[in-house]
Amino acid sequence: MENEFKIKFLQCEEKDLKSIGLDRTYTKKAIEKHLFKTIKIYNVTCAQANILKQTALSCGTDCAVHREVITGKIDKSDCILSGSVDEILKIAEKLKYQPLKLSNLSSQLKEIVKAEPQSLPIRDIILNWKEPYLMGILNITPDSFSDGGKFNNIDKAIEHYKELVKNGADIIDIGGESTRPFSNPISEEEEQSRVIPIIEAIRKIDKQTILSIDTRNAQTAKVALQKGIDIVNDISSMEWDNGMSNVIIDSGCPIIITHASATPDIMQTKTDYNDVVEEIFEYFYKKIKFLTDNGIAKQKIIIDPGIGFGKTSEQNFEIIKRIHELKTLGCAILVGHSRKSFIKETVCSDKTDILDTATAILTEKLIGKKVNIIRVHNIESSNIAKKLCKSLF
Repeated sequence: MENEFKIKFLQCEEKDLKSIGLDRTYTKKAIEKHLFKTIKIYNVTCAQANILKQTALSCGTDCAVHREVITGKIDKSDCILSGSVDEILKIAEKLKYQPLKLSNLSSQLKEIVKAEPQSLPIRDIILNWKEPYLMGILNITPDSFSDGGKFNNIDKAIEHYKELVKNGADIIDIGGESTRPFSNPISEEEEQSRVIPIIEAIRKIDKQTILSIDTRNAQTAKVALQKGIDIVNDISSMEWDNGMSNVIIDSGCPIIITHASATPDIMQTKTDYNDVVEEIFEYFYKKIKFLTDNGIAKQKIIIDPGIGFGKTSEQNFEIIKRIHELKTLGCAILVGHSRKSFIKETVCSDKTDILDTATAILTEKLIGKKVNIIRVHNIESSNIAKKLCKSLF
């Protein structure tokens, strides 16, 4: 039709601005006007909320607040602030000159609106988080939920490690204790007898590949670090063994912390959350503050929302759908969804090939949501997903 305009939705990137002929020297600044963010701000007073709303309106956007903020009939309100990056930065600038401690919110908004994890150096390797890294699972256990008993001798373990690296693993996660639902702990001595010989054998032939140790025990972590481990992956977030924080601080190594509702033997009986993602966010917010206050650099903290660790199938999918909400914490995010029960329940199968296909499909979704580390059993299928996604995201 002669008077009809051609229009379409667009997720604007710099290349789109360049394609319409915008001055190329201005695109980096201009993109801030075309990238939109929605930010939740917790527990502000009515006076703070009113100032925040009026400031947002003055910058051409809005801030949602409780309906009784204007009357003062409530003490506190959560707020939802939306706008372009440019608008939120303008709001932050105006808040600098406001009373009631809103100048503190100003600096936080400026930091959060562009929140990205800092690059993590490991030996001569830099994890820059510009693309996702694949973590291959090497369980040296007789009873892990998916591959228990398959690799619990040195020859089988080394063969599997080589396969994982060949198929594209960036990190190998070595574990000697099953933490599947309803599992029971083993002794440190038993755990170390399983994992330490494997670590030593790998390091004899490979000094380059990043290795992590999946353990809750401080002494196991300490010995593993001495033998060449680079990262400690503690599903208890250093709560199982009080000595773990000292090992991390003394060694300066990166730490992966996981959200779990309880220890593995009882965690699946504790899945009652008001909002599972809100509670995970709150948990990590407090945990990250504790760790940084005690000398652990934020760039060395990797967070794992704990898919399957005290969550129902519905909650696991909710976490994946809303994983981007954890990015404002400023830490790299790891997700381990591989072959887990919620996948089995959804596809109504426990066949490994079907589970690996389903895992790879979810891997693609996680890559699209900018998750930094994907922890899987079958590296080959998830690496295919990664390669296909590289041109999409």
